[in-house]
Amino acid sequence: MEGKKVVAAILIIIPFIAYLALPLYNTEFPEVYGLPFFYWYQIIWLPISGVLFYIAAVLIDSGHKKVKGRRSSR
Repeated sequence: MEGKKVVAAILIIIPFIAYLALPLYNTEFPEVYGLPFFYWYQIIWLPISGVLFYIAAVLIDSGHKKVKGRRSSR
C-alpha cells in the first residue's frame, strides 16, 4: 500500500512542477490560433492535471477499501 501512496504523491506533484516552471513557458511564441505559448501551455496542462489527480485518487481510494475490508473480516 505504501507504494501506491508514493505513486499517487508523484502524480500529484507533477502538475505543480509543470505550473511552477514559469521561466520555461513564459514566452509569447510559438502561437497557436493566436494564443501565445504561455496560455496554451496552461490550457494543455488542465486536462492532464485532471487525469493525473483522478489516477492518484483511485490509487489512494483503492488502498482504503482494501484496508476496510480486512478490518471488517476479523
